[in-house]
Amino acid sequence: MGPVTGARRVSRGLAWILVACLVGGLVSNFTFSQNWVTSLILVPLTLLGWWGLPKLAPVIDRLTNRQVTLLVGVGMAVMVLLQMAVLKWLPVTVYHDPLRVLDQATRMAVGHTSWKITYFWRYPQNVPIAYLLSRWLKLTTEMGMGVNRGVHLLSMLMLDGMVLLGIDTAWRVSKKKHLVLGILAFGVLTPFAYTYYLQVFYTDLPVMFVLLYLLRTLVLWRRRNWWQKSLSGALLVLLAMLGQLTKANMIVIIPAMLLTALILWGRHRFKQSQLLVPMLLITLGIALSFPLSSTLDKAAHFTRQTDYEFPLTQWVAMGLNEKSNGVYNTKDAVANVKLKTKAARNAHNLQVIKQRLAKQNVGLIKLWLAKLMVLTNAGNIFHWYNGGMQEAPRSYLKAAPVFTGLVAISYQLATCLLFGFVIKRLLATKMTLASANGQVALLVILTALGYLAFHVLLWEVEERYGEVLVPLSWLLVTLLPAADDQPITPKQVGSVFALGTVAVLVGAMTNLGVNSSGQTVTVAAQRSQLSTQYGAKPVELAPGKQISQVVKINGAASDVSVQIHAKSHVTVTLVELKTGDEYVFKRHADEYDYQGNVPAGTYQFVIKNQTAVDQDVDIVHVPHYRMAPYPMDDQGTVHWDTSLIYWFRDVRSAN
Repeated sequence: MGPVTGARRVSRGLAWILVACLVGGLVSNFTFSQNWVTSLILVPLTLLGWWGLPKLAPVIDRLTNRQVTLLVGVGMAVMVLLQMAVLKWLPVTVYHDPLRVLDQATRMAVGHTSWKITYFWRYPQNVPIAYLLSRWLKLTTEMGMGVNRGVHLLSMLMLDGMVLLGIDTAWRVSKKKHLVLGILAFGVLTPFAYTYYLQVFYTDLPVMFVLLYLLRTLVLWRRRNWWQKSLSGALLVLLAMLGQLTKANMIVIIPAMLLTALILWGRHRFKQSQLLVPMLLITLGIALSFPLSSTLDKAAHFTRQTDYEFPLTQWVAMGLNEKSNGVYNTKDAVANVKLKTKAARNAHNLQVIKQRLAKQNVGLIKLWLAKLMVLTNAGNIFHWYNGGMQEAPRSYLKAAPVFTGLVAISYQLATCLLFGFVIKRLLATKMTLASANGQVALLVILTALGYLAFHVLLWEVEERYGEVLVPLSWLLVTLLPAADDQPITPKQVGSVFALGTVAVLVGAMTNLGVNSSGQTVTVAAQRSQLSTQYGAKPVELAPGKQISQVVKINGAASDVSVQIHAKSHVTVTLVELKTGDEYVFKRHADEYDYQGNVPAGTYQFVIKNQTAVDQDVDIVHVPHYRMAPYPMDDQGTVHWDTSLIYWFRDVRSAN
């Protein structure tokens, strides 16, 4: 077997491996849906889409350029309007890592240089994103924006910019109008642009944007003149550097580029590909991110404390935890926290890794498959890093399970359709590697496999980690040719639309049962907090003093809780402001709760210290960031950027 034949077999083999992984993604979304009914609905919907949508391609491709431009413009305008509506009327309570990053960023933006909690000592990799976000918030604050508007503007710029970048790439590379409108539809018609990436700013979206730009630039590199290459080259270095700073696993693109170069060299195509320079520029950007990270630490006045830091083996050990299917595991984290030094944690983790490897044997394959299923499942995008709506509207509460079911089904459907179209192209293409499209497609395949292998074989997994496959899939459907399909008839269009609509509605309405029994619905919540586990300090409530906060609920709640502090003794009362009805809470650990019917209305939490000594109360303060619809009142002083930690929920029992 000669080098050319061997390289061809390797490239085809890589395509088949990615096909197998994407098939795993299909199985995951089909089988790990909201329930068995929605799973049954999702399968025929996906089959209808695979059959019907390609038949629309010839019809769409007959549209004029002006018509397509108009559709893109209108579609993007509609998407922006819907995003603004979501942010205004459906704000969520952001918690966990994104909230801690945002808190520190807001403090640095207003000139505070202290680090109040130990979170960043535990996870110093998040210092760069906090510092970079603080520079953006400093700019938007100087422009007169609040923190909420500033961070939402950044999310919209990146999110909508990524959709436009995908659209522009599809047009420049393929000139296929159906691909342009397909990517537009993915943004406008699915939860992609209205849930996690819009409402919660964190590291996932920036890296997806960066990867899309880097790989698109490689495709277009040969078409550009010297000054365009100079500008593109500078952006390659800058964005590769920022992407690596934001999320460390982007480094998988380096071995992907190396393998691509070796395969192209084996096919005698590497010199002709002209990929050497842009690949070196991307590598340079990633290399520069490491000294830049130290520079940003100094600029942020951050000093690493290795006694707090988690070693890399922590995530490897979590990735081998079969009880949690390799997902981030709190027990593993707590075991590390109890140890006093990084070296002790590393030794502990190495021992855990050895034990888990020895115990699993053949079971390791099962664990890898489970991790692949987690990584490629898209059903929980509505819940990633948010603790529910701050004040859910009445119309939403009446059909909350239907709404959440529709969100889950629609995004899983979009993901399955996208995976299916990629699979079809991977099976159809011969991977000739004679064109720039085929050469960069190989790199995209290797990058996708790199991400999957990194998390499945080595690291811990989360569903959102697999979202990197979205921009990579956009690129693959753009770069790889598809078999021609016969145009669909108007009658077939109507049939597919009717069946699809019925299936979506039935699937959404049967989410966890027609009566939505057994589901907890968040009625109102403010769950943002810095967490006592990271050294967040409570405030002291003096004897005889009280604090209060108004909360409006638009539907009945059956379980209400407010976090106070461990071992604190206060009285917590919820007062209905119109009727004066009072609900007295009982203490359970660090929370006070009330279980019973709380009708819709406007209420006020009243927390009093009736003891003779100061009592600790957990209160969240993020400078200039509004976490709740109503401010907290501390002895008559109103604080809009301060809040209690509370949760109103309606626990619907099974019928």
